[in-house]
Amino acid sequence: MRNPYAFDDDAEDVNQNIKLLREEVTEVRNGGIKTEHQLKNLAAEVRGLGEQEGARDRRRFLHSGVAYGLFVLLVAGGAFLVIHARTGEQEAQRALFAQKQAAYQEEIGELRTQLGRWKQIERTMLEFESLVKTGNKERAVEAFADLKNVRFSGLLEDLISRFRREVAREKYDTALTSYRKGSFDRADALFTKSLEFEQKPPYLGSLLHHHGMTMLRLKSFARAAKLLREALDYNHGSKELAELRYHLAYAHDRLGEKRTARDLYYRFSQRHSKHHFAPRAKRRYESLKKKK
Repeated sequence: MRNPYAFDDDAEDVNQNIKLLREEVTEVRNGGIKTEHQLKNLAAEVRGLGEQEGARDRRRFLHSGVAYGLFVLLVAGGAFLVIHARTGEQEAQRALFAQKQAAYQEEIGELRTQLGRWKQIERTMLEFESLVKTGNKERAVEAFADLKNVRFSGLLEDLISRFRREVAREKYDTALTSYRKGSFDRADALFTKSLEFEQKPPYLGSLLHHHGMTMLRLKSFARAAKLLREALDYNHGSKELAELRYHLAYAHDRLGEKRTARDLYYRFSQRHSKHHFAPRAKRRYESLKKKK
């Protein structure tokens, strides 16, 4: 059975781009290995510094004993100044060691962060390649968002754009089916998700219209009015346009916006006098007119 997500004319280009992406994975892996080596070398250097400082401490202890003896014997001769200078030099060396150790620890932290980033990129790239090959378009689009800064990713922009359009259309079609079956909560979620994948599809007018009708069924009249009004900016068949205008008036009516609803009912009855909703619109207009 043919994979419904299989590539057609652009299969060779896509496969070539996937090959380049695989090369990037290899470079990422090499970068990770290099970073691990740097971490090991730095850790060894820090340990070496610690051992050197320990040896210095032992020597300082011995020197301090000698210094004390010299101090007792030579204090009258001014040797105290020499010993004090040596003590100051030792403190400076200790401070220098602490500074160098802190710098190494900071560098180790940065390298560990970089290593984690390398490994995450590698996992994401391998996952993306698998998703493309198995035709999981929706998850491939989501995974691609984490690869924007990876070399060669621009070569796959056309593929991802196509995936976005196809996923958006699939969700829109499924939303229409759910709407017609009366599954309005599911339809609402799918219409919303469809627009996340493509904000301005060629069928946007229809999507807004049906999404607005879904909100009417869910008694979310504010959202319904907003969606139906936005839908008016797009082309519709005469039947759809008439229903759109009537239900926009109805949404404002249910919101308690009587003046707006009255004006919309009046315009509807004038423009669509032969429509089966026309008598209803006219009665509602007359009722609202008396209440103004």
